[in-house]
Amino acid sequence: MTQEHVDPQRCGVRVLELAATATALTIVAPFITTAGLSPILSALPQDALLDVYTRWRPDEVAAGASDPHILDLVNTRGGTVSLHPIVHAKVYLADCSALVGSANVTGNGLGWSRPGAVEILVGASVSDPALTALVSVLRATSSTATEADRDAVLAAAAALPPARLQAAKEPIDYTDWLPSYRMPEVLWLVYTGQREQELTDFVQPELQALGVPHGIENEVTFNAYVGAILRQGFTGRIAQECSNLTTIKAVKRLVELCAARGILVEDPGLLWEVLAAWIARFLPGFQRVPGGTRLIR
Repeated sequence: MTQEHVDPQRCGVRVLELAATATALTIVAPFITTAGLSPILSALPQDALLDVYTRWRPDEVAAGASDPHILDLVNTRGGTVSLHPIVHAKVYLADCSALVGSANVTGNGLGWSRPGAVEILVGASVSDPALTALVSVLRATSSTATEADRDAVLAAAAALPPARLQAAKEPIDYTDWLPSYRMPEVLWLVYTGQREQELTDFVQPELQALGVPHGIENEVTFNAYVGAILRQGFTGRIAQECSNLTTIKAVKRLVELCAARGILVEDPGLLWEVLAAWIARFLPGFQRVPGGTRLIR
């Protein structure tokens, strides 16, 4: 008989033990549902700090793998949800202890109420260089989730066709990817094969970085999907921190954020022009001031 606290189908038991005495808890997982998170929050002391890092890709939300409504649970506890579109690590970090492994924050992943998927969570030192590097990258390149983000992702998920989408071929997973093509309106034309091969070859890396799946049937749904991804990660953080500023201040802040990631920006003004165009096109609630590149929301 497998001992309960190390049962690979009930990894949640170890997470509850970790949370019960924590003064600060950080959770990292690509898939988090309200059913998976609620037992952990019940075990967590009321005065404990709470940080959650996850991703909300519309197709995964539509499939039920992720649930943006966790934002409501975390906000109620005074915690923060941060988004990164390519996070895949599963980490539970509390004070001086950590659990690292394969279990997502779902009922099936943690084995709530019934034996779940066969998973593993092992103890790790919080000072382990790999764990330190992971947290550092996520803090530097994640965006803070808002109610507007939650609603936009849910809307994008609801608009997807009922047929299962095909995953993007050869996605490019950069933690600090930023768009580089100046005319975001051509993305849909390239996605649907309506532009010449030379332009397609130039723009295709943008679609690969976004991880847009194949099978989206109309431009409105496509734009909603792209916008949902841009809200997360480094682009989302830039949108949040550089909007409602003068253009000069926005460019200055953009350079600071890039420098913190070791990114050398050769033409800051041009990069901001590109980013402002993408954000204004794909993120409802953001708009460019006529005649300039200032973003307001």
